[in-house]
Amino acid sequence: MLIDINGQDLNLPDILILGAAKSGTTSLAFFLKQHPDVFMPRKEPGFFAYHDRDVSEIPSGIRDRQIVDLKEYTDMYAPVGKGQKICDSSVAQFTNHKDTLRNIKALYGEKTKELKTFIILRNPVDRSFSHYLMFVKNQLEDLDFKEALAPEIVEQRRKEQLGFDYIGGSLYAERIKDILEELPQTVVYITSDLKRSELLEEFLTACDLRVDVDINTKARLNPSGLPKRKGLISALNHQNPLKAFMKKALPGKALFKLYALKSKLMEKGIERVELDPVVRMELTEKYFKSDIQELEKILNRDLSKWYAAIEKPKA
Repeated sequence: MLIDINGQDLNLPDILILGAAKSGTTSLAFFLKQHPDVFMPRKEPGFFAYHDRDVSEIPSGIRDRQIVDLKEYTDMYAPVGKGQKICDSSVAQFTNHKDTLRNIKALYGEKTKELKTFIILRNPVDRSFSHYLMFVKNQLEDLDFKEALAPEIVEQRRKEQLGFDYIGGSLYAERIKDILEELPQTVVYITSDLKRSELLEEFLTACDLRVDVDINTKARLNPSGLPKRKGLISALNHQNPLKAFMKKALPGKALFKLYALKSKLMEKGIERVELDPVVRMELTEKYFKSDIQELEKILNRDLSKWYAAIEKPKA
């Protein structure tokens, strides 16, 4: 949408997918990427999370991929087609939700209420472990899962990437409460909603988009697991000028097909693993149960499957 900022009409997103990481945001983003009435030149610009921040304040591991400058950000949307809606999907905007909310309100002003905002949440233990496995897969993590959760380790690593705070990234209640107070129009999904046949139509309708379009919802995107073919994973993750050009030049459906193919190949290079049930129980009780119960009140939604089924293993 066009926003008057200091006397200039600038393009800002009509749709924001805020997070959380490893919860299904990639699926929601690529549903929209395939839609002919959506313009989303890239994923994860992180603008509202880091706008006007000194680059030294951005974790070093993601620093070169985040956009902090308003002109650079709005120039990215200059080629938007007539009648298209602009979408931004950046999980940093959920992780740094306070900065995100402040920047949205400052830039959109009275038009904040017109912004379509979405969040998708996953069972917090599963999200934490999946984020850990993604870092292992990408050769960013070499510690055992429980060892990587030590507070002193987390504090040291947060300067590199906020994603190293596997537990903190899965504490939702305070973030959701703050976001819904400032952006009451926000739609909150949980990962299991992606399995509902009617979800796509609901999502497109909530975005004010037509639903009579062909969108692939079956591909499993951005898989996590332990690496068994590191060379393949490195090759798939390697960035080069050709990949950068293709991301900009290819239409949404073609880009989706390439991303789906990459994810399919990635699955061949990883081994799916499950979290030990004892560790699952310990983490749920120690870190997440009270947060989930608070989230249930905020969303007025039964989330007991995330904690009620936790039982001590039989001897």
